[in-house]
Amino acid sequence: MKKIVLSLMAACAMFAASNEQVVGFYSQMVGEGVKVSVAERKPVVDGIEAVVVNLSNGQVSQDEVIFTKGDLLFPDIIDLKAQKAYMQEIKKEIAAKNISKVYKSEQKENIITLGNDSKKPTIVMFSDPECPYCRLELEKIEATLKESNVKLILTPVHDVSSLQKSFLIYKDAASAKTDSDKIKILRKYFADDYKVANGAVSDADVKAMENLRQKYSAAGVRSVPFIINLSDLQK
Repeated sequence: MKKIVLSLMAACAMFAASNEQVVGFYSQMVGEGVKVSVAERKPVVDGIEAVVVNLSNGQVSQDEVIFTKGDLLFPDIIDLKAQKAYMQEIKKEIAAKNISKVYKSEQKENIITLGNDSKKPTIVMFSDPECPYCRLELEKIEATLKESNVKLILTPVHDVSSLQKSFLIYKDAASAKTDSDKIKILRKYFADDYKVANGAVSDADVKAMENLRQKYSAAGVRSVPFIINLSDLQK
């Protein structure tokens, strides 16, 4: 479906963009078995509407955004004065809404909590022990904790070994008493040279981590590190 979205970047259709016409426009470009529907319409600026379009093949679903005014469709609206791209902003809102539905029912054992200062904001960080940029976030975690509390959820995008490491992190962190202990555990398994011993993690344990990953991927977490304010998930 990414190819479909890319092709829309060059499109500017000259018709009245009712829901039916937006669906028809997308339907010409998707393969058989992909259902197209308009999930939401909202005004953005100067009479321009954002239209959230859902594409689903029954197994994978994703929301895309297109903009319309009168008989015109636009792939994005960029406000140069405000230095703001409306598509990115709306996609963040969509992701927050979808992730919120999953996060609100998440089991406590799948959330590693760092910091407990009621005067500070809290961020939710989705991470992967084999992701280079996630390692950079972990390197500066003490500095991050000076500004905010952290809720960490492991949603690896790499191979089976990253799922195995995620299971081991959760297993060890369950008995950790302090933030310092939890950070030591994270750094142990996030280390570039750490290797999982044969037989240390069962296939069932890997499957549990895969299910956790897939759950948040379906909600919109498709890259890591992915950081969002907890307050945005509580709306």
